[in-house]
Amino acid sequence: MTNVFTNTGKRITDKKRYNAGKILRKKEGIKRMNLKTLKILAEAISDAGAWQWWFIKDDMVLTEFCDIQLYDDAKPEKDTHTTDTLAVRFSGNAFAVFLDDLNENQWPERLREDNTVLYSIDPYSLVFDDLKEAEELLKEYANKTVIKDFAGPETLSGAKHLLCARCNEVGFIIGGDTIEVAGKNGKYTEEEIEAAARKWWEYWKAYWQLRGTKDAYPEDYACETTIPISGDEPAKPAEETDESPAQNA
Repeated sequence: MTNVFTNTGKRITDKKRYNAGKILRKKEGIKRMNLKTLKILAEAISDAGAWQWWFIKDDMVLTEFCDIQLYDDAKPEKDTHTTDTLAVRFSGNAFAVFLDDLNENQWPERLREDNTVLYSIDPYSLVFDDLKEAEELLKEYANKTVIKDFAGPETLSGAKHLLCARCNEVGFIIGGDTIEVAGKNGKYTEEEIEAAARKWWEYWKAYWQLRGTKDAYPEDYACETTIPISGDEPAKPAEETDESPAQNA
């Protein structure tokens, strides 16, 4: 656990978290998100990202991440362009179970209440709609904390959507009938997620080409974590290749 900061060195605030949740709550008529988009989103979150917050209300579970490899067009030109925060909301038959190998049981409350707490996601361990992976993850951790409406493996097999991840000594499995995704600028459509991922990799390529020159971009944690395999070779988003084009520091 460590302090949560954005790429510009500013602490992520609860206000941003609330706004993301508010944006999601206003949206209705959600369609089922396709697997290609979910794979792109999973890689964008888990390559350099961290789990930083969660929230439940009525039939909804919301979880939030930071340092997301989606390009943020709304930032000033001379700022970093990695997305600082991203919220994923499940609703309709929503459930959540948190997992850990710790010797204490207050970590979920600290994650929710203390905006200086986060858990880095194990690279590429976050996946959507993978029942087998969720079942294996459930077996891996010694302790299981039911956050909302989780009855065991049967809950997983009956879910329309799943999201699970390893974060070293902790993990989570959440799900529900529908998925919504939002950042501080509003809700993402499938097309916007895919476009933002492609544009982020273009930004990443330019970041490394200019690094160390007078025209270098501001230091960006997500770019620094994802190191080029060789020279100026560009990384490609998930829909163009089945293999990761970069390795984690």
